Amino acid sequence: MATPGRVHPLENPPSFTFPKAEQKSDSASDDQDQDTSPFLSGQLSASPVPNETYIIQIPKEQILRQPPPEHAHRAKVYARRPLRRRAVRRCCCSLIASLICLLIAVGAAAGIFYLIIRPKAPSYSLSSVNMTGLDPVLTSASTPLSPNVEATIEANNKNKHLSILYQSGGTVDLYFEDTKLCSGDWPKFRQGPKNNTELQVQMTGSGILMTANTRDSLVNDQKNQSVPLVMHAKVPVKIKYGPVTTWKITAKVKCNIVVDGIAGEMTVLKKDCSAKSNYLW
Repeated sequence: MATPGRVHPLENPPSFTFPKAEQKSDSASDDQDQDTSPFLSGQLSASPVPNETYIIQIPKEQILRQPPPEHAHRAKVYARRPLRRRAVRRCCCSLIASLICLLIAVGAAAGIFYLIIRPKAPSYSLSSVNMTGLDPVLTSASTPLSPNVEATIEANNKNKHLSILYQSGGTVDLYFEDTKLCSGDWPKFRQGPKNNTELQVQMTGSGILMTANTRDSLVNDQKNQSVPLVMHAKVPVKIKYGPVTTWKITAKVKCNIVVDGIAGEMTVLKKDCSAKSNYLW
C-alpha cells in the first residue's frame, strides 16, 4: 500500500512538446516577437520542461465513498447490539437489587418480631406409661413381639402471647436401646398461651425381633425394676400471634424415662424431656 504524499514516475512516459508560435506579418507582431522571443528562449534553455508524467496514489482507507445498502443495514444491527445488552444488564441488576432488598426487609421484620415476642420452647413430660405385649421376651428372644403402649404426655406452652398449632402428620416412637418397640401419631390440636394440656398417645408395634444381647439386657432391667426407654417425637407446628401465623416448623421432642417394669401400668421413675426447633428455639 502506498504512503500518503509519495509520487511514483511512470516507466514509459508519453512524449510532450510545446506547439510552435504562429508567425505574423504585421510589424506589431514582429516587434512583439522580438521582445518576447529572448524571454521565451531564455526560459526554455535555462529550465527545460521535464519530459515525464507522474501518478499520485492515495491509500484505499482514505477514499471516501458511500457503502452498499446491505453494509449500512449491518452497521445498524451492530450498533443496536450494545444497547440491547445494556438494557438486559440493567434489568438483571434491578431484579437482583429488588430481591436483595426484599430479603433484607423480610429478615429485618423477622428479627424485630423475634426480639419483641421472644418465643419460648414448650416443655413436655411423660406422666404415665401402660404397656402390654412384651411378656414373651422373658422366655424367648426368637418370638416376634407386638407391643402396645398408651402414654400420657403433658405439653406446657410457656408463652404469654403465642399459640401453638399442632398440625397433622406428627409421629411418636418408643425405643429400648436401639430397638424400636412401637410407634403412633401425635394428635392435632390448638394450644393457647400459658396452657398445659395432657395428650393420650397410642403406640403399636408388630413383628418386633430382638437380638440375644438386647433381650438379655431387657430381662436384667426387668429384674432390677429399672427399664430405660426413649421416646422420640417429630411434630409439625405453627406459631400464631394475633392475625400472624408462621409457616410449618418441625419440633423435635426427646424424652428419656425409666420405668419399673414392662407389663401393665408402669411407674415412671425418671423422666427428662427436651424440645428443639431449627428456627424458634
